[in-house]
Amino acid sequence: MTIYSFWLLNVFLFLSQLVLLLVLALRKHKLSEKERTINEQYEDLTESFSSYMMDPADNRFLQEIRSTPHQTVVLQRLLNGYVSVAKGSTTSPLVAQLSEDFLTERYAKQLTRRNWAIRMNTLYFIEDFHMQSLAPMLKEKLRKTTLLDQETQQLLRTLASLNEPETLSVLAQYPDAPVRLYLDIFKRLEEHTRSQELSTALQNDTKNKTLKHAAISYIGVAGLIAFLPRIESELQNKDSEMRIQALKAIFHLQFITDPSLLLPFFQSLSWQERMFASRIAGRLQLSRFKETLSELLGDSVWWVRYSAAEALVQFADGDILIAHLAATHPDRFARDMASQWKSSLLGSEN
Repeated sequence: MTIYSFWLLNVFLFLSQLVLLLVLALRKHKLSEKERTINEQYEDLTESFSSYMMDPADNRFLQEIRSTPHQTVVLQRLLNGYVSVAKGSTTSPLVAQLSEDFLTERYAKQLTRRNWAIRMNTLYFIEDFHMQSLAPMLKEKLRKTTLLDQETQQLLRTLASLNEPETLSVLAQYPDAPVRLYLDIFKRLEEHTRSQELSTALQNDTKNKTLKHAAISYIGVAGLIAFLPRIESELQNKDSEMRIQALKAIFHLQFITDPSLLLPFFQSLSWQERMFASRIAGRLQLSRFKETLSELLGDSVWWVRYSAAEALVQFADGDILIAHLAATHPDRFARDMASQWKSSLLGSEN
């Protein structure tokens, strides 16, 4: 290669890099300008949007959003901000209506994009905005899937938020589906549909233990006291895991129709059952079990001893009981546990 060719090549490479840098700089400038314009439009529409959400008769926002160049992006930000603030409250029909009117076509296209992140974010927005019109498309998408990956899990959550009960039957087709996902679906269904699905799940004895496990767990955490008789009947279940879940639910519900139902669990071979029976006795202050709890203070499992002591101190005379047991219990481990709780109670008084 001659010196002339060498310098020519260097000049060409330099100019190529310079052009590339200019293109990147121009692209960054355009993106910055676009973002600035979107932010300005967002700020300009915030006042009329807030007014519209409080009083739909003030339709200035509808007129303004229709003439906004970056209509879908700005509206999405406005709705997302509103939903974030109102999270946990009842679904706003205005949010649903605005999203249906202005975002349905965009989201339908985004659900078919190859970009995974775009599809996932779209599913989140459909759930938050409760866009019922896209339910048929989501159900068709669900029928075509064969893997319970992150996208399919979010697809199920989104459909559940649209009150589609078939999500549970689809999820049941996956043997490895986690309890957490069933809980997510129960939480998103409307009250009437959820009650029906919980009842159905409780009747499921052998087909899907994970579903039944999730139903019992949800009933307890959500405090659905109407299901208490069904939960108490599970205390007779031959499956120890179901009995433990039923005890957990009763602990959360903070009620039991017949305390004698707990008697077998204080002597159970399962330490988890002994532990939860102790915790229930303390939470509900079932004084008839004071002697039994005193005996469990000497249990071979630390968690049972701890739960028994915790239960005893919840009684009105708990401080006296625990001090007496710390001095007189025949089991050394029981005395140690009682002494720890006695010290803890004295410390909390100072």
